[in-house]
Amino acid sequence: MNQAATARLTGAIPTLASLSFEETIRFYGRLGFEVLHSDLTFLLLHRDGVRLSFWLTGNRRIPQATSCWLEVTGIAALYEQFNALAIVHRRGHLEAKPW
Repeated sequence: MNQAATARLTGAIPTLASLSFEETIRFYGRLGFEVLHSDLTFLLLHRDGVRLSFWLTGNRRIPQATSCWLEVTGIAALYEQFNALAIVHRRGHLEAKPW
């Protein structure tokens, strides 16, 4: 069997910029993420098998220009949970999109 034909990617762990690991832990903790690892230069969080890693930066522009997509199930329930925490952007109403 051709190994190239069976090779495939099975996941990714985004590495995002953080201005403060303490603030990042507090915010993502409200979303249900827990700390897997934390040291002076690297932070790894997880929830429901999803992992997010962070590196520390002092440049505010980097995290402001960074994003990642998370695939979810039960989006309406998750939206309600996050909306109750007052973390949904005022223009972030849940709506169907073509993508």
